[in-house]
Amino acid sequence: ALWRGIREKCLVLLGSATPSVETMYHAKTGTYRLYSLKNRYNGRPLPAVQIVDMRNELQQGNDLSISYHLQDAIGQTMEEGKQTILFLNRRGNSRALVCVDCRSIPACPRCSARLTYHSANERLMCHYCGYSHRANQRCDDCGGPLKQLGTGTQKVQQELQSLFPGRQILRMDADTVSAVNTHEKILEQFHQEKIPVLLGTQMVAKGLNLPDVTLVGVLDLGLYNDSFRAAETTFNMLTQVVGRAGRGDTAGRAVIQTMTPEHRVITLAAQQDYDGFYDMEIGLRQVQ
Repeated sequence: ALWRGIREKCLVLLGSATPSVETMYHAKTGTYRLYSLKNRYNGRPLPAVQIVDMRNELQQGNDLSISYHLQDAIGQTMEEGKQTILFLNRRGNSRALVCVDCRSIPACPRCSARLTYHSANERLMCHYCGYSHRANQRCDDCGGPLKQLGTGTQKVQQELQSLFPGRQILRMDADTVSAVNTHEKILEQFHQEKIPVLLGTQMVAKGLNLPDVTLVGVLDLGLYNDSFRAAETTFNMLTQVVGRAGRGDTAGRAVIQTMTPEHRVITLAAQQDYDGFYDMEIGLRQVQ
């Protein structure tokens, strides 16, 4: 878009609630011109955000993916006749299988990434290259028992169905979206049929304007990976998904679950403080 704008000598407009750090740097240094919208769409207040420490949940004996506080909030939202969006940026049943004895984790033989367990077809799949094979009961290396590690959208859907029997739970991820069952059809079903809960990956994080959604829950974060953009990606995703709540006449709220509630990226996202995040992040990226 920038190249075409230069070539055609026309204006290029970049619009986002969470501009990239590079784009904001160009705007603040005068390469781009900066315009800011200070008020939310329709003048609605931002959702109230609560951060839940999942370490406390483990101490209280809750080994589910959904905290007690979020369980109560979902139930209350259902009773009010409103809707909930739950965000988990990991599809499948579990992040991986790990051997209890030798602690090895099955990896993709083609690209060495960890394989993700899918309970629907009992297979281990690589989300990078598409390789898959049937999940074994025992470890290939030592024969020890395999234990599920982490969580994914399939597993959370199963937990929700157990917690709220008789309530419909809609899931939107790469395993449920297809050429026939498009994400537009899933969103239309969620809206038209007033389905209580929509659980999904990053497909549910941006651009949705659903007035009956008053609760957003963030189940897991990706702060710790090997990309220097990890903090930026997490902040942007949190800010965008929290903004899905309270876009109608009823005030919204959001619950962010994390093992690191004091992390600066999480607290800034909860406050919707983009300027604070930019100042923190640009300081880390400055050339010394």
